[in-house]
Amino acid sequence: MYEYKAKVLRWIDGDTLLVEVDLGFYVKKEEKVRLARINAPELTADVPYQLRLAKSARAKAKKFCPEGSLVTLQTQKERRDRYARYLAEVVHDGENLSDYLLEIGAAKPWK
Repeated sequence: MYEYKAKVLRWIDGDTLLVEVDLGFYVKKEEKVRLARINAPELTADVPYQLRLAKSARAKAKKFCPEGSLVTLQTQKERRDRYARYLAEVVHDGENLSDYLLEIGAAKPWK
């Protein structure tokens, strides 16, 4: 497992965020990261109820870990999803974001 420090730049939806990863030696890289183990509703949903759930999930994620926050990414080498996003555990202030979103019902386990 690899661990990196990163800064949250933008929340894309409830389970995807854009981060600036600190690779060390003053090298930084922007990456889209998908939260491991969970699935939140998509913002592209056509059904109004699903769209409200998606906006709520993103708002809860943003409140827990606002843009500009420093986080720790825990990932495995070359573990990406079908959209080339890294799958990672995101830890903010000592708490795992995936676990938090599952606890409050904003996301479901990813199968």
